[in-house]
Amino acid sequence: MKILILCDHYPLSPRVKKVRNSLLKLYPSSTIKVFAWNRENNMVSEDYVVTFNQDIGYGNKLKKALNLPKFIKQAKIYAKKFNPTHIHAIDIEMLITSTLISSNENLIYEVYDIKFYKPRIIKLIREKIETFIIRKHIKGIIFASPFFDIYYTQIGIRDIQKIVLNNKPSSNMIGSRETSYMNQFEVLLEGKCVIGFIGTVRYQNILINLIDASRSLDNITILISGNGPSYNYIKDYIEDNDLGNKVIMTGRYEIEDLKIIYDACDYVWAAYPNEDLNVKYAASNKFFESMVFGKKVIVSELTMLGDMVEEIDVGYTVNPYDVEEIYDLLKVLEKKYNKKSYMSFDEGLFWEDEEIKLLNIYQDSK
Repeated sequence: MKILILCDHYPLSPRVKKVRNSLLKLYPSSTIKVFAWNRENNMVSEDYVVTFNQDIGYGNKLKKALNLPKFIKQAKIYAKKFNPTHIHAIDIEMLITSTLISSNENLIYEVYDIKFYKPRIIKLIREKIETFIIRKHIKGIIFASPFFDIYYTQIGIRDIQKIVLNNKPSSNMIGSRETSYMNQFEVLLEGKCVIGFIGTVRYQNILINLIDASRSLDNITILISGNGPSYNYIKDYIEDNDLGNKVIMTGRYEIEDLKIIYDACDYVWAAYPNEDLNVKYAASNKFFESMVFGKKVIVSELTMLGDMVEEIDVGYTVNPYDVEEIYDLLKVLEKKYNKKSYMSFDEGLFWEDEEIKLLNIYQDSK
C-alpha cells in the first residue's frame, strides 16, 4: 500500500505520528507519506513529511479558508506524483481536499475534532458537505473519541465502517525513567495538595478561574506544565498578582518527563470549555494519561466524558466557568488528598491496545 496522510498542521501532532507508526507496524511493506500544511513555515525534520509552506499562522479561520485552495492545489500536485492507493484525511478541510485531489483512492476519514461553526447556518452547511462526502466517497471513519459516533449517527452516518482510536499514550513514549525535571520545584510542592494541568497551555480564562479559586486555600498549589498560546498571558497574571508561590509554571517538557510530572500531582485538571459543543463529545488525552499514572482527573460537567468519569468513579466534574464551584471542589480535595494513594488499572491503557483496530478500516478498504 501507498498511504498519503493529509494534515492541516506542522509540526505534526503526536497522534499523527502514532497512526503512521501503527500503520507501518501493521503493514510493514507499505509506504506512508504525510502532506502537511506548514502554516508557520517551520523547518521540517522528518523525511516522510512533505509540506506546503506558508506564514499565515494558526487560529485565524478566515485566513485558513482563504488559503485552503492554495493548499489543495499543492496537495493535488504531490498526490499525482506519489500516486497513493489510500488517502487518510484528518478533519474536515482535509476531507474536502481528499475528494478534490483524486477520485480513485480508498479514502479514510479521521475525526480529531467536530467543527461546530458559528453562526448556526455555517454549522448546518458544514454538516451537509461532510455527510455528502462521507456517503459518496469515504470507505471508513476513525474517531478520536468514543462519543463522536453518537453525533455522527444522529446526523445520519450509519452504514459505513467506523472505529474508535482513543488518544491513549504510547507505552514507549511514557517510559519509566526518572528525570530531574521537577527537582527545582520540590520545596514549593512539599506538603501541598497539587492540582496539575499538563499539556498545551490554552483556554486562559478557565485556567485563571482555577488559579483564582485556589487563592485562599493555603494547602492547594496549582502546577501548570507545558507551553502554548496562553502561556505568557497566564505567566504575567501570576506575576502581576504575586502568586509565584501559589502557581508554578514549569514550561516546556519532554515525553520522558511526563511520569515525574504526574507523580508530583494529586489531581489532574482537564476541564475544558463545555460551551464548545466539540468538548461535549471529546475525550481528552489527559484523561487517558491520568489513567496510566493512576491520578484522579477533574473534567467539565455536562459532557459525555464527565458522565463517564463520574460513572466509573475516576475523578470529578465541575463547571469550569464558576470560580465559586471550583473553590468548593478544591476545598474538598484539599482535605482528602493523599500522595501515597493511587488508582491501578491493569489493561487497555495504551495506544498499542488500540492500533489493531486500524486493520478493520484498511483491510476493508483494499
